[in-house]
Amino acid sequence: MKTTAMGVILELTETQQAYLDNLMARYCAAVRWSFKRLLEGKGIQDIRQGVQVKFNLNSRQANDAVYDAQSTIKSQYELVKLHYANALAKVEFTQKRITKAKSSKKKANLQKRLEKEQRKLADWQKHLEAKTFPTIVFGGKRLFLERCKGNITREEWQEARSNRYLSRGDKTKGGNLNTRLYEMNGQIYLDIAAEPTGTGRYKRITVPVYLAHKPSKKTRKINGRNYRQMVLDYLKTGSSYQVEIIRKDGRYYIHVTIEEDMPDPYHAHGAVGVDTNPDGLGIALTDCLGQYRGSQWLGQGEWTYAKSNRRNNLIGEKAKKIVALAKETGGALAVEDLKFKHDKSVTAKFNRMSHGFVWSKFLAYIDRCAAREGVPVIKVKPAFTSAIGILKYQHQYGLSNHQAAALVIARRGLGFDYERIPKRLVDRFIKAKEGFKKLNNWQQWSAVKKAILKQLKKKGVNSLVSWQVHRKELLGVG
Repeated sequence: MKTTAMGVILELTETQQAYLDNLMARYCAAVRWSFKRLLEGKGIQDIRQGVQVKFNLNSRQANDAVYDAQSTIKSQYELVKLHYANALAKVEFTQKRITKAKSSKKKANLQKRLEKEQRKLADWQKHLEAKTFPTIVFGGKRLFLERCKGNITREEWQEARSNRYLSRGDKTKGGNLNTRLYEMNGQIYLDIAAEPTGTGRYKRITVPVYLAHKPSKKTRKINGRNYRQMVLDYLKTGSSYQVEIIRKDGRYYIHVTIEEDMPDPYHAHGAVGVDTNPDGLGIALTDCLGQYRGSQWLGQGEWTYAKSNRRNNLIGEKAKKIVALAKETGGALAVEDLKFKHDKSVTAKFNRMSHGFVWSKFLAYIDRCAAREGVPVIKVKPAFTSAIGILKYQHQYGLSNHQAAALVIARRGLGFDYERIPKRLVDRFIKAKEGFKKLNNWQQWSAVKKAILKQLKKKGVNSLVSWQVHRKELLGVG
């Protein structure tokens, strides 16, 4: 698993800064030039040789620039496929909504939306068929428009387009030949290849760097992971590592990417189900037979409004806590396999809510933390987890709706995909019993859910959240 440690260059002399700025300018220009030549269909080796001569870069720097351009092109082609698939799904979804719409006003509004989505779909289809992608702007489209309006100077625009330098590693050359990290007298230094001396070697500039770590002011122990020590230990192995230097607000930051060894996952006994929500997490524990063994609610209202750095920290803390719980109980982590695609036309309110809570970031943190601790992670289909939890387990175990959903997720992670519907629900809400038996399990739960929602709507309720309030009345029990 790749891990990136972030740091900053502490001191630069005027000469060193001038050289580094010049190197960044030449490297970024080489990436842009390689990008254009690749689109023209020129050969890779010809482009590399051209980069060396035109931008005065050594062979490794030229290879890195061409690789950078190749990665950009590859990512753009993948984005075209993704946008086309999402646009097609949006069109199909809106067409279904039009067929179900009853009022003429709603149909007219949906028809306007459909026409707009069809135009977008046609644009992406043209790119897909022609094997092209929309024009990209090195330096950012927003700044480009600001430059066109004259709101920023030419120097500011050039600085934004020439603010990074990437150097990939090589195990046969001690890790990284062009940008080498080493420690001396407790200080980490970055050694950068400069001008050639004419003997096949290069002059080098050496600058002190700080790699991020958080020592406690009281105990001097490191809070969280000691990325500094992790990088130092990795350097001793001689394995390759990547260094990226980024200039931002007059400072020079470095990103050191290493390959982190992961332990083999242990054999799990039971599962810990996690139901993710904007305001917290529902947790449920089961044994190896899928029987309920406990639950808890980890509330975190700050997720919906905290600033990005604060929110990332909170998400990381919760992920570590859940992984520690799974490791302590010897269970696997069962989470929903959520797909984060913009493939439906939804309301602005839903967009704000779904964008504000970063499900994908939380699940990524879970994957990383679990891999480091050797905790197995099982991803399950999210269909009907909340409905099954509310209608089958919430009253039985006295759980909240999120904890009940987590219990279903945990059971599903252990392979208990079939959830038998309680006989009382079938007898009360299903009329066509014979046809109901022929349906698969999810279709059965869908039919029960629709029948119950139909009864709840008569009481002014539009979701299963209020099922417990009206449960006795709807079931006809005392």
